[in-house]
Amino acid sequence: MNRFRNLALAAVMAMPALPAMAQENAKKVCVVTGELNGWPANRVVIARYGEDERFYGDTIPVRDGHFSYELEADGSTVYDLTALKGRSGRYARFFAEEGAVHIKFHPDSVADVVTSTPLNSEMRRVIAATDTITKSAFGRRDALTRAGRDLTEPARRLQELRKSTKDRDSIKAIEAGMRRMFDEGRVYTPEFEAAEKAIGEAFRREYKARCHYAVEHPGPVGLYFLQEAASSKLADTALVRRAVEEIYAKRYPAAYATRWLQGWLAGCNTMVGGDYFDFTAPDLAGNDHTLSKEIAGRVALIDLWGSWCGPCRRHSMALIPVYNKYKDRGFTVVGVAREFRDSHAMKKAIERDGYPWLNLLELDDRLGIWTKYGIGNAGGGRFLVDRDGKILAINPDAAQVEAILKDKL
Repeated sequence: MNRFRNLALAAVMAMPALPAMAQENAKKVCVVTGELNGWPANRVVIARYGEDERFYGDTIPVRDGHFSYELEADGSTVYDLTALKGRSGRYARFFAEEGAVHIKFHPDSVADVVTSTPLNSEMRRVIAATDTITKSAFGRRDALTRAGRDLTEPARRLQELRKSTKDRDSIKAIEAGMRRMFDEGRVYTPEFEAAEKAIGEAFRREYKARCHYAVEHPGPVGLYFLQEAASSKLADTALVRRAVEEIYAKRYPAAYATRWLQGWLAGCNTMVGGDYFDFTAPDLAGNDHTLSKEIAGRVALIDLWGSWCGPCRRHSMALIPVYNKYKDRGFTVVGVAREFRDSHAMKKAIERDGYPWLNLLELDDRLGIWTKYGIGNAGGGRFLVDRDGKILAINPDAAQVEAILKDKL
C-alpha cells in the first residue's frame, strides 16, 4: 500500500494540526503511535474506513507492545486501525489529518484515541452528543438481562444444563436444541425482544441525527457520518442520497468517502425489478468489454465471483450445464472475477473449473463493481436479468436459473 510508510519509534514527532482539505501542494503527514496495553494482539492492520482490511490493509510492526506509523494526511479520509488476536479484534477510528494521533488499546473495552486535531475532535464531539439517543435503549435491555428476564424458562434451563454438562455428545445435543429454539423464536422473552427492537430503532434515529448534522454542517466530518450510516444498513437512504448528490459530490468529488457513497447509492438500486448496473471491464488479454453490449437482446446471468471465493466457484460450476443447454436459445453468462494484486489465480481457476463464457477482471476494486451491485463486503453475487435489463433474480442457484429460463425462453 504505497500511501503508507513505516516510521521508526525514535523518529516520531507530533506535528501541528492544519485545516482539513487544504489545497496546498506540500505533503501533509499524520503520525500515528499506539500501545496494545495488555491486549494480546498478534497483528495490527490499518486500512481506509470502508475498505476490506484483508486485501487493502497494511500491517504495522509491533515492538514490545508499541507501534508507530506515518501516513499521508489528505484531511478527508477516515482510517480504521485494528489490533487482531486471531479473529477477534479491537479497532480505533480516526481522521488522517496533519498532526499526531495516539491510540491506546484495552483488553476489555474500546480503544482510546488521543488527539487534538480539529476533525477528530469534532467527530468525537458529535458522537458524544448523539450517543445519548441509544443509551436509554441499551439501559433497558441491560436491566432485563441483570434481572434474569432476558431468556425464556426453557432456554434458561438449557443454558444451565449446558454449563453443568461435560459429555461432548450431550453438549452437541444441547447446543442443537438451543439453535432450534432460536430458529423458532423461543429463546428470548417478548419484553427482551421488544428491548432489542427498540435498540435498532434508536440506532436509526441516531444515524439520522448524524446525517442531519452532515447536511447542516457540510465538511469531512459530515461526510464520514453519511458513510457510517450507509455502512450500518440502517441509513435513511433518501436523506443520504440528497446529501451526497446536492452537497458532497459537488464540494468533495475526489474524496474517497464520496466515491464510496456514490457506489453504495448505485447498489441501493440493485434489486429484483430494478435495472442492472452497466460497466466496462477488461478480459484477461486486456481487451475492454461493455456489459450492455455483451448481453444485448438476451437473458443474462451476471456472475460476480473470485478465485478465492469457494462458494462462488461452486455456484459458477453448477451453472455450466445450464449455460450449455440454453446458450443457443437466447441465454448468456458474463463472469467478473474480483481479484487483488494480479490475475494469476483467476487464470488458474478458469482453467480448473472450465467456465465456457466470457470472464472479465475487476482488479483491486478499481471499477467499484461490487459496491455498485450492493455487495461490497461479499465474495460474489449472481444477477439474472431479462432482455430489457430488468433484474429477474438475485443469487439464484442453477435450478432456479433454469426454471426462469424455461419460462422466459
